[in-house]
Amino acid sequence: MPLPADTIPRVFESQARRLDNRALLKDKHDKVWRDHSWSALDDQIRRLRAGLARLGIQPGDRVAILAENGPHWIVMDQAVLGLGAVVVPLYTTSGAEETRHVLDDSGARLVAVYGDAMIAKLRGLGKLPELEGAIAMHPGAATSDDETLEVITVQQLSGFEPLGAIAGGSDDLATLIYTSGTTGMSKGVMLTHRNILANCEVNQEALGLGENDLTLSLLPIAHAFERTAGYYTVMTAGAAIAFAEGLAQIAQNLLEVEPTVVLTVPRLLEVIYQRVMRTVESSPAIRRRIFRGAIDAGIRAAICRHRGQPVPATLALQMALYRKLVFQRIRAIFGSRLRYLISGGAPLPIEINHLFSAAEVPIVEGYGLTEAAPVVAVNLHGHTRVGSVGRPLRGIQVRTLEDGELLVRGPNVMKGYYGREDETREALDAQGWLHTGDIVKIDAEGYIRIVDRKKEIIVLSGGKNVSPVKLEARLIADPYIAQACVFGDRHKHLAALLAPNFENLAEPLERFGLTGRPHEEVVADPRVREIFQARIREFNQPLSDAETIAAFRLIARPFTQENGELTPTLKVRRRVVQEHYRDEIAALYRGA
Repeated sequence: MPLPADTIPRVFESQARRLDNRALLKDKHDKVWRDHSWSALDDQIRRLRAGLARLGIQPGDRVAILAENGPHWIVMDQAVLGLGAVVVPLYTTSGAEETRHVLDDSGARLVAVYGDAMIAKLRGLGKLPELEGAIAMHPGAATSDDETLEVITVQQLSGFEPLGAIAGGSDDLATLIYTSGTTGMSKGVMLTHRNILANCEVNQEALGLGENDLTLSLLPIAHAFERTAGYYTVMTAGAAIAFAEGLAQIAQNLLEVEPTVVLTVPRLLEVIYQRVMRTVESSPAIRRRIFRGAIDAGIRAAICRHRGQPVPATLALQMALYRKLVFQRIRAIFGSRLRYLISGGAPLPIEINHLFSAAEVPIVEGYGLTEAAPVVAVNLHGHTRVGSVGRPLRGIQVRTLEDGELLVRGPNVMKGYYGREDETREALDAQGWLHTGDIVKIDAEGYIRIVDRKKEIIVLSGGKNVSPVKLEARLIADPYIAQACVFGDRHKHLAALLAPNFENLAEPLERFGLTGRPHEEVVADPRVREIFQARIREFNQPLSDAETIAAFRLIARPFTQENGELTPTLKVRRRVVQEHYRDEIAALYRGA
């Protein structure tokens, strides 16, 4: 449907006038879910906007937001955008170096924060020349005026006459979103109001999102996928957003709010998958046989659904039985109203997709990147191919270069990288094609299959090209492997660092007398290593010689965002891991 205005804050104001007292946002405090209506939020936004104007925020100024998800994020975002200023989202999980880089590179004048811990984090960065202070959004926040960081509160800024959105154009800059930086220092992607709203329009159309829909927000709004698809698209559709309390409460929140659409990343689905499979493996033999039969039938039925075809009568009868015996428990995890469970941000292991598809969980995989605001393609019900990320959304063009690199063109494609003209010219050619860096295959029906990142392809010394991402996705499907990072560029063979899933190893560790022992001692034990050696042998069997893992090392400490080894969407930063484990990796190749 056509959008009611040409900038994000004017869309919000138009929707607020129309929807008035209907709930846009829901959050949970003291065990109770609270509704936040369009009209109440609009009033908060206009009052805060007036306060920001009193501080001198002008069109084009950058204002950063460092906060977990919540109504405060939306209020600050809309207030800033309505002044023609530019929002710079920050991840609360980013390390000090990355946070300092984003603030310094963007030239942010102010940072809006939620929580004393975030204020302390800012103070720990030291003095930044262009940063004038912080705005505390949390209740009970204290002001301060010291040489490190001046802090004022939202309450101080919200006592003025409400101010509506100022005039502005759709081609004005709306946000700088810094890329996750898997291949180097993060860059500020410049997205205009037009870029984002064009993506919202086709997202809403593709999903059939309307005023009766409700999303459960799990991913940080700082991420482009959640920001556009989980926030702005919901806003344009007049739907509602419930904010999850945290990772530990997701299962409970799903049942409490009964969402119709959930956006997620593969890692969260991997956790559910591993728990289901652990339960199956500990079940009696007859139940394991029933489960395998259910999955086989479910996958065949899913293929029919994915192609928009009827399920054959005999198979439909089998599915009716398996729903009661097996699948209803899996489906119940997500509540009873779910229409779309959309996985993005990284490739979804096919075993996980098969499990949920077989159980009739409406899971689909999509593809996007920050530079495309971000959604490019998605599988839709009746038009799904498992293993692909779907077909491009309306108005988005795609093609490939000779080496398989995907190129994207459309109204959603970024303006460029902030302050980086050379890198902008490298990413955006003269015809407006965005060079994504992703190697893909596009089939005859237009479905896109991701093969690898162009810059992450490993070239072995024998000249063979290998996809580490594909191998890592297969490795972490093993219940004993929580994380994996594959190496081998310019070497004769591949090697891997493996972080064990210690929870799933509980039974053998108890047998070996290692329960409760330090993880460093566990990974060094020859009996534990032999378990993984056997699993790697099995892993290698169907692979070509070039793809086999010839050596591995178990690591006691998992990759984390805090040490810079994971991006905020939990993708491995290969270069950082290589630097941190330089000696261990060298040892794997010594004498090879």
